[in-house]
Amino acid sequence: MSAALCVLFALVGCGVTTESGTAVSAAPAPSDHVPTDFNTTFRWIPGGALDLSGPEGTFVRAFVESFEIANAAQSTSWGYPGFSDAAPSNIDQMITVYPSKVSDAKPSVGTVFFSALRREDSAYGTRIVLCRYGYSSVRSGSGASPWSSRVDTPRPVEIDFRQQASAPPVRVRGSQRTPGGNVFGGWYVSRYDFAAVYPNPTADQRACASNVPASVPNRAASQGAQPWAPMTPSPGWSASNDL
Repeated sequence: MSAALCVLFALVGCGVTTESGTAVSAAPAPSDHVPTDFNTTFRWIPGGALDLSGPEGTFVRAFVESFEIANAAQSTSWGYPGFSDAAPSNIDQMITVYPSKVSDAKPSVGTVFFSALRREDSAYGTRIVLCRYGYSSVRSGSGASPWSSRVDTPRPVEIDFRQQASAPPVRVRGSQRTPGGNVFGGWYVSRYDFAAVYPNPTADQRACASNVPASVPNRAASQGAQPWAPMTPSPGWSASNDL
């Protein structure tokens, strides 16, 4: 399904409008680096706990996005170049512990947003706690089957990583969905909790739910003939292979 569809919460020409009224151009169709049944873009919201233009920002963005795509496709081969080397040794098991919600029969379209909630630095490394937001449209069936669209429940995501050897590149941004080369440097993740949600809500769960950024769209669930179109990635990636 082409992401050029001019559909979302409101229309402005061939762009989409956020709840704040800011027009955002619809994202392009998936490339060879993104599964066709997971037409999803990523947008990172700047904050004090994570400098998106620094090496930490590059590393965290690359790992988190890689995990989301690899989980959807149930294969580490869909991660960005260098993903497996930067991941824990059991990464193949990690991405299949969380069953994929998409398939050729149930494609998904949407945008995922991340903002950094807090960080913990120690002699053993750094932990960044993110808040994950987003929206998605899922189609069950083929032909004229309707798209079921909804806003995702906010949840925290925890990533622990260690800085060693060469640092990831800085100030990486662009119009591409995925990077053109390895942006992980020599750093690696020691722990990753993709769904840090527990029966008794934690302080992080409550904080993510109560501090939804204004740039994250908010709309009641619906069904329709078209999906809610994904937004352009931000800050995005460069297509250059010399990263």
